[in-house]
Amino acid sequence: MRIGIAETDVRTPIGMQMTGYGGRATGAIDLHDQLKMSAVYMESKGVKSILIVCQILGFDPDFSKQTELMISDALNIPMSNIILHSIHTHAGPASGTLYGCGMADEKWLKATQKDLIQLAKDAASNQFEGTIEYRTGECDIGMNRVARLYKELPYQEMIDKEVGVIRLLEKGTDRLRAVIVNHGCHPVTLGSNNYTYTADFPYFTINKLEEIYGDDVTVIFTQGCCGDIDPSDRGNFEATQRNGERLADSVMDAKFEFKNTNEDIKCHAAEVTLPLIPDHTKEGFEKVKEEALASCKKSIAEGYKPSFGHLQMEAVKVVWSDLCIQGYENGDLMTEIHPVIKKWNVGDLVFVAMPFEIFHELGLKVKEMFGKGKTVVLGYSGGVYGYLPYGQMYDKSIYEAKRAHQYYGHPGPVSKEAGDIICEYLKKII
Repeated sequence: MRIGIAETDVRTPIGMQMTGYGGRATGAIDLHDQLKMSAVYMESKGVKSILIVCQILGFDPDFSKQTELMISDALNIPMSNIILHSIHTHAGPASGTLYGCGMADEKWLKATQKDLIQLAKDAASNQFEGTIEYRTGECDIGMNRVARLYKELPYQEMIDKEVGVIRLLEKGTDRLRAVIVNHGCHPVTLGSNNYTYTADFPYFTINKLEEIYGDDVTVIFTQGCCGDIDPSDRGNFEATQRNGERLADSVMDAKFEFKNTNEDIKCHAAEVTLPLIPDHTKEGFEKVKEEALASCKKSIAEGYKPSFGHLQMEAVKVVWSDLCIQGYENGDLMTEIHPVIKKWNVGDLVFVAMPFEIFHELGLKVKEMFGKGKTVVLGYSGGVYGYLPYGQMYDKSIYEAKRAHQYYGHPGPVSKEAGDIICEYLKKII
């Protein structure tokens, strides 16, 4: 197998809007750690593939599709064989549509797109003969933020503790060239009062592992199914470092699972249709808009009371309800989405990539489907459509299944059956 690795910086202009939280009054004022974009190119028996990882919140699906198409043309790789993935840090530059939580700058997007294409070219031109080794460990820095709302639920245990560790080695010498870490936990140790660019806890994971492995080993963090998972230790950079270094320790303690016995690469991709459940009729959205406008006017008249964040939240309702009203009037209200789901077999290793904030229970189901101990599930891949609530937490979630879609501009959440629809597709290609 031919493997290529490349890295470059994410553009992080001071003053640019950040994303992931509402309530931020200004753009970024400082840089704690340089955000990165990394690419891993793999080729075997004429089949090419590339995984690109960005330390940002996430791109819009249309931007991701366009960028993947441009990479496909540049490298002569099918789009099914390209995964554009984001780690979902809430302390990066605005990179997509998230009303009230920072909006991406068009010039930044165009420049970033060029950077991504060049990164892919660099990875493809920097190849070595290699092989893949896979290990798994356990880490419990996360807790189930949805379950925490219910006293009877063991929220600290309702997580996926698995840490996947992909080791890329030179063939013949077994020299370690790169390590890809996969774990599902929101990079939100720092809150909305942070105005400093950072990858959050993944930075400290990468930093500690690079100190252990040496500068010639590239370490890449990838995000798993963290839609309902937050760090239990939060609040400042000290907590961020604790979380990151605990994850790094889990990587070092990971147990050997296998070294690839073959080098075949097989990539599948398909567009699935998932229903959305609109919150209101046209009249209902008109009422929401009227009430939200009144709330905005009241808050402004009272000097942004009770808070600037509250004003932003009400303003989002105005924008969201207006979009939905227009959808009813134009006859094009969004009642379904069409995400692309990708599944790769790279030798004995399985990757499943989805453009969502995936609840951990769905991630566990997918791992069981393809084999726990050999399956990596990637969220935030190919863009982000919003949350994919699943299982027992669907009905219990307040923000994720009942409000978050407003920020993405959707009239309602995905249906309760959405995760099962995806699983039905995946079952066909096991």
